[in-house]
Amino acid sequence: MSTRTPTVETGAGESPGVQATIDSAKQAEHEGRWTDAIALYEGLVRDPAAHPHTRLAALRWLGRAYLELGNRSAAFDVLEAAVAAADVTGSPAAVAQALNVVGIVYQMGGQLDQAAAMYAAARVKAEISGDGARIAMIDQNVGTVAMIRGDLRGALEAFRLSHLGYQSLGMKSHEAQVLNNIGLAYMELGEFADAEAAWAEAGRGFAKEGDLARQLELTPPPPPPYIATKRYDEALALSQKLLAARTDDVPQWRGEVFRHIGVIARERADFAGAADYLARAEEHATATGNLILKADVAEQHAELYWAQKRHREMLQSLNEAHTLYSQLKAQHRIAHVEKRNGALESRFLEMAGQWGNSIESKDRYTRGHCDRVAFFGCVLADAAGFNSRSLFWFRIGALLHDIGKIIVPTEVLNKPGKLTPEEWEIMKRHPVAGLDLVADIDFPGDIRAIIRNHHERWDGTGYPDGLAGEGIPLEARILCVADVYDALTTTRSYRPGLTHGRAAEIMRSSTGQFDLQLLEMFLEWAGTADIPGRPTPQRAAIFAAGVLS
Repeated sequence: MSTRTPTVETGAGESPGVQATIDSAKQAEHEGRWTDAIALYEGLVRDPAAHPHTRLAALRWLGRAYLELGNRSAAFDVLEAAVAAADVTGSPAAVAQALNVVGIVYQMGGQLDQAAAMYAAARVKAEISGDGARIAMIDQNVGTVAMIRGDLRGALEAFRLSHLGYQSLGMKSHEAQVLNNIGLAYMELGEFADAEAAWAEAGRGFAKEGDLARQLELTPPPPPPYIATKRYDEALALSQKLLAARTDDVPQWRGEVFRHIGVIARERADFAGAADYLARAEEHATATGNLILKADVAEQHAELYWAQKRHREMLQSLNEAHTLYSQLKAQHRIAHVEKRNGALESRFLEMAGQWGNSIESKDRYTRGHCDRVAFFGCVLADAAGFNSRSLFWFRIGALLHDIGKIIVPTEVLNKPGKLTPEEWEIMKRHPVAGLDLVADIDFPGDIRAIIRNHHERWDGTGYPDGLAGEGIPLEARILCVADVYDALTTTRSYRPGLTHGRAAEIMRSSTGQFDLQLLEMFLEWAGTADIPGRPTPQRAAIFAAGVLS
């Protein structure tokens, strides 16, 4: 999301030499030559011939130019000096101007609460001084914050207020800039005709003002509406035109153009090209401290991994995007990311359920075993401090823990008597066989440890790896307790199901099998259930939803 906030101060009343420097710096800005503008503004700050008010304005201009190049640290340093100097002068207008640019720096870094506070303070000062241009500019910035947070109608209201302010002052280029933002808001609302109309008007305004850098971005409209309407050739052509416009300076919007090209490549199934351009966009976001762009890129990476069925990376990217959007308080984006998370989780649950059914179809005595073990295990994992995301993936592993029994002959699974040594060796191979079955699936979490190590024992005499104590993954230790409890309390081929009390007695007497702390934690809970294996009313609703909290 790219928005523009111009600087409108002038050096009225200055000597011809100082005024010429100001004009040259402004011209460099209009042409996108930010490095040149910085050099000129630095000269103005040090120029003893310049009026003190001009030198103060130059500090603000310099901070804004640093921000355009993504150097937030330098921008903060300069702007802190500008705010301090403005306070000394006692000029409300100067304080408003400095606070507004500080707000922009916070905004670009995703610190929206701080940005909103700066804009509110700046608007108060601007109203005191009667600075109509500054009020319009602040309204524009307030609209941008509202847009990032998903209040699109509120954003449009603020942008229109800003547009009216600029219009009343005859500030054509600034009108064009806020029209750009109005177009972005319409695009987010899916009202593409209104978006393109706003961008067309903005482009005409920039052309009249000779603002080449802005005109290139807006005429024809920028890539997003073309991408949304699948006009990929037009979107790509414009994006490439933007990247070719300048190569010496690196404006903020360059990272967004990289992201657009990455999205176009992904939609065309050019996954390598998509990865390349999204990586460039991420590098640009990191280098410039642009948290907003970083969040957007993380979400687009998730979409790319979804298309490639790379589930682990997709989940990681979704989690990163969610974290960043949460920091930005971009509620509409958070809802979208949560929806993608939900879709991915549903896929895994569907797959795990199908596999679990394939196991139980062979063994008439274990019908519902995987579901019950998953429930018992999640109760214990919840008590052990797992967060909701870890609990979800634990549940997937629990549903699949016996997947390796697919290799065990049906007659062995259903044998009513004791297994022979040969049959027992076959049975003992099911954890490793299960791991082999899921080897090509890119599972997040510690699902593999659950499948492979749920028959390990605390004393090291379990299988297949002979792990002991805390060397056994925590997830596997939890699953072991849940697995044995369900096996004891349900009817099997070789005996009827036991009561909770008898099952607890047997498990406590099985020296060396369990992590005793986990065992007692689970048995304390299970002892409160009216029917062995049945969830409490509170947990039943949670289990039905698939996530414990």
